[in-house]
Amino acid sequence: MFKIFGISLCLMISLVSIDEGVAQSSDRAGPSFSPWFDPEFPPRTREAQAAKPFKIFDNVYYVGLQSVSSYLITTNQGLILIDPTYDYTADLVLDSIRELGFDPIEIKYLLITHGHGDHASGAKVIQEATGARVVMAEGDWNIYESPSSPGNNEYSRIARDIVAKNGSAITLGDTTIRLFVTPGHTSGCLSMEYTVFDGEKSYKALTLGGIGLPTGKEKMRKYLNSVARMQELSGVQVLLPDHPFMGDIWNKAERLELRGPTDPHPFISSREVIIEWFNTLRHAAMAKQLFDDMQAKQKAIGIKEHN
Repeated sequence: MFKIFGISLCLMISLVSIDEGVAQSSDRAGPSFSPWFDPEFPPRTREAQAAKPFKIFDNVYYVGLQSVSSYLITTNQGLILIDPTYDYTADLVLDSIRELGFDPIEIKYLLITHGHGDHASGAKVIQEATGARVVMAEGDWNIYESPSSPGNNEYSRIARDIVAKNGSAITLGDTTIRLFVTPGHTSGCLSMEYTVFDGEKSYKALTLGGIGLPTGKEKMRKYLNSVARMQELSGVQVLLPDHPFMGDIWNKAERLELRGPTDPHPFISSREVIIEWFNTLRHAAMAKQLFDDMQAKQKAIGIKEHN
């Protein structure tokens, strides 16, 4: 499901990053420390990103892309959508919702994990098609509104709508989604906790607002603090991340399709597995910070020797 490793710098340097928000181009200098690796990561074209939607739980459906997640949550008073994806693929999300038998006009809220273009630039397409209220944290409304922000290009934007606060919630009918501002990847990453159902059983699910590794000591400090806070949430047994490869979504989807009546649900994990997943993330972040510190010291020595 994911690689388990300690803080081994040589091993970390060998990993290749595929996080969209951090690695926007293939010529980014320096090694990556992402704990996920997918050699067949698809291009960002509309055609290559198209994916078949599927039911994950009784009230949660995957309607996203090959490399960017989007989740549809059903309630007794309408629909909630997490992340619209790119501006040029948001219509694919709408098509996926229709393919599953739902009417996009029933989407009442669009929750956005963070303001990078692969997660937020489709907001206008979704809002115009549905009239949904759009929710982001303050820091990432700022990113969304700034074309010069990393990962953002020119696209049509909406006016600022609901500004999420840490510890606030969105309630629609019988469903409440708890919101946590978890800075690090961006200044206003928005993580979400909600209940999912598998028959008569319910489980606590978590969608993290953005887990691509940042650069800079202060950003990394905030990142590690956010990871620790989310790791400490009690009762979480389902991780539905903002990129499918970060949660092994496609392999789990294959197992889910073949699941028998008595088979365990592939998206449900033990507490030990959840902790291990977070520890993997922490170790990668600490290794990256160690490397960044070494690079900074080497640069300082080089400048001193040159002078």
